[in-house]
Amino acid sequence: MSILFVATYLFFGFQAPIDSIPKKDTTPIYSILTENQRIEISETYEVVHNIERNFTILSPEGLAHAFTSVFYDKLNKIESVEIEITDPLSGKTIEKAKTKDMTDAAIYSSSSIFDDNRHKYFEVKSSKFPVQVTIKIETTSASNFQLRDWVPVHRYNQKVIKSKLTVAYPEHIGLRYKAVNLLGEKSENKVDNRLEVTWEETNLPVQTPDMKKEDDHKLLLAPVGFAMGDYVGKMEDWSGLAAWQFKLNEGRKALPANFEAKLKGMVANVDTDYEKIQILYEYLQKNYRYVSIQLGIGGWQTMTATDVVKYAYGDCKGLTNLMQAMLKSVGIVSNYTLVQAGKDADDIETDLPSNQFNHVILQVPMGDAASPVWLECTSNSLPAGFLGDFTKNRHVLVIDGQGGYLTKTPSYNSFDWNTIHSKNTVKIDLEGNATISTKIKVDGNFAEDMLMVKNYLDTRQQRDYFNRNSPVAGLIINQYELSVDHKDSLLLADLSYEGVIQKFVQNTAKRMILKPFLGKLTDEMLLNNSLNQIDEYQIELPEVMEAENLAENLILEEEGIKVTLRTSLEGKSLSVNREIHLSLGEDISEESKTELIKRINALGSSNFYFIKNTAALRHD
Repeated sequence: MSILFVATYLFFGFQAPIDSIPKKDTTPIYSILTENQRIEISETYEVVHNIERNFTILSPEGLAHAFTSVFYDKLNKIESVEIEITDPLSGKTIEKAKTKDMTDAAIYSSSSIFDDNRHKYFEVKSSKFPVQVTIKIETTSASNFQLRDWVPVHRYNQKVIKSKLTVAYPEHIGLRYKAVNLLGEKSENKVDNRLEVTWEETNLPVQTPDMKKEDDHKLLLAPVGFAMGDYVGKMEDWSGLAAWQFKLNEGRKALPANFEAKLKGMVANVDTDYEKIQILYEYLQKNYRYVSIQLGIGGWQTMTATDVVKYAYGDCKGLTNLMQAMLKSVGIVSNYTLVQAGKDADDIETDLPSNQFNHVILQVPMGDAASPVWLECTSNSLPAGFLGDFTKNRHVLVIDGQGGYLTKTPSYNSFDWNTIHSKNTVKIDLEGNATISTKIKVDGNFAEDMLMVKNYLDTRQQRDYFNRNSPVAGLIINQYELSVDHKDSLLLADLSYEGVIQKFVQNTAKRMILKPFLGKLTDEMLLNNSLNQIDEYQIELPEVMEAENLAENLILEEEGIKVTLRTSLEGKSLSVNREIHLSLGEDISEESKTELIKRINALGSSNFYFIKNTAALRHD
């Protein structure tokens, strides 16, 4: 789905006196910026956006701040760009550039075959500093559907002296906004039937790369009334946006009669709706290819289901619309659903109805208070009902024909979805080397990682991946086997391998030292705040020894937390078993989670010491 945006990274300085440029600061400053932006929305929903930025670049690092990129496509047009670079000491112009002097390039992904997203860009170059840059840009958009966020500070190590935004619009169209961490002033002015709202920020703190993104200054903007092409809508609430999206796709679900008959035949003898969903979803996955299609209003309006069937490909909108049509043909109702996708994507601002989405999935209500089945129609491998980390645990807009509503996708945070069970047999020889045989079973979220490994890495890359991610350092895998399956919507993966570990233990004249080998818990393993992990090690020592420091069972137990480490030695056989059961609240802070991980990892961080030539050995 296309997000109508103007991707500009325009960083320009103001013409400051040379003696006002900071000489020394604890936080380095690479550029100094003043900015003025004005957005005009017309009665016909068109948008004119004027930007003027002036800045002083103080060092080579600041040249990156001056990189200028202006987006355009069928709905967004570049009217003019003027750039002037001057020497602040002499006042002489070093270089001037206009739109025709900028480099033109496509913006596309490897999956796109239909795409009109392009940008013009310009790089400022200079060998002497300071240098001053002034830029003026005017763009127009045929639609006010997507209004860009205003972010006064564009770059780290940039000093913003003043940044100003004015939005002018007809009163009947309306404007909604949400200010986040703004420190300046807001003013409003009404002229006839038009309103002007102005925000001004001055002397903002210099930002550094360690700043938390939630601390950034920004203004989120959204229209109330909007239009794209002939499709007019209102976003007074989420239902209004959903109703507009429904109207945009209305009449695009018709299927060829022979294809519809084929679908009905595929599920004729199937009893449950879930089985029908599963059969049709797997048919979609095997027979239709995902591509990105971003052409004007086509960034939001789906291809017809008939065209997707004909060409055997579609984007997220087209494949989801086809899947919805396929289910409808066998009597199953489903809902087209908008989502902000991405593994690390932030959740949307639920109190600001607006376009905050970049992807489409399908919701299938199951009735009888059962949870809905969610379908990621661009995936050719996920089981029906599992979205994976691309769209899990975030607010989505469900479009149900009566309007729509916000709900949340599954978080997959129960033990069923976050299970790891490993069994390891290790044999140590007299030189301290070891052979290892391991079987690992993972369910749910962790199985998704194995699915990606299986589908996207070749045999050599898979072996390297398992070597790198082994809890035991220095593992060299000789052979391995990976299988991925599912039970209904639950992904299951089984990995087994055999390998060797050089110098697994350290030998001295009187002792053998076994270094820590239990896998470390990581932040990524607790992304879902849930973990059910069991690690079993059966280690055969090279001879009978006496354990010098085998601790009694170690236990860490608190609310939602239970970790146990059990060790025992019988003859040459050392058993080490660790169980981790974590069910953490959603409100746990990242700092608390990091501290918990350290405490858990500390339980298995000690060396094991064994005394050679023990009494048991002499007795034998």
